[in-house]
Amino acid sequence: MLSRKDQKFIKSLKVKKYRIREKCFLVEGAKNVQELLKSSFKVEIVAGTENYFAANLKTGNHRNEIVSTDILAQLGTFKTNEDCIAVAKIEDYTIDEIKFDQHVFVLDGVGDPGNVGTIIRTLDWFGFGQVVLSSDCAEFYHPKVINSTMGSFTRVKAVSVELPDFFERNQLKVYGADMNGENIVNVDFQSPSVIIMGSESHGISHYTKEQISKFITIPKYGGAESLNVGIATGIIASYARMSL
Repeated sequence: MLSRKDQKFIKSLKVKKYRIREKCFLVEGAKNVQELLKSSFKVEIVAGTENYFAANLKTGNHRNEIVSTDILAQLGTFKTNEDCIAVAKIEDYTIDEIKFDQHVFVLDGVGDPGNVGTIIRTLDWFGFGQVVLSSDCAEFYHPKVINSTMGSFTRVKAVSVELPDFFERNQLKVYGADMNGENIVNVDFQSPSVIIMGSESHGISHYTKEQISKFITIPKYGGAESLNVGIATGIIASYARMSL
């Protein structure tokens, strides 16, 4: 049974400074937790309802604790959670672990956690196993990012960097998504390459624009002012995948 101390610890991980201090993060819901348990992440605790553990055996070296749905709702960020929540150790990746022998997607200032999570899920769909996050992006271990990935956080390595450090190491051609770029239909992607996605509100930062070899755009046929950055990443990722 979870003690009050355990409950306080788990609740604290909803806040970034405690995730940093404890080097732990939350994973919520049966789908995400099952993906977590199959991954390389070190799991500390799985707290679930009796129904959850009836359908999913208590396996692994971590603690398994049965809790009520009321307690689950207090522990995590879901309004209702009838399954489980887990605590896992953060895996910190460094700039040295970025692989430049494949396409590298870079998010420049994408601050919305839901968008970052959706992009990670989308990159996983297209078989891209890494993403680079600028230091002003939403934090990878933010609960909304993890929840939005639907388990893809276990397969896409996210590396948070200062972009000047990244570009010092990069030797690949750099494409940047921009409203005034070349029609993506006509772009012959060099493979591998770097692909920059900026925030919806501010676009690509001035510094990063100076590093871009070619600006690309998704052709517009209707009246919408802009595309959601997650959807735009999916379209561009599809063309980038075809270039491999």
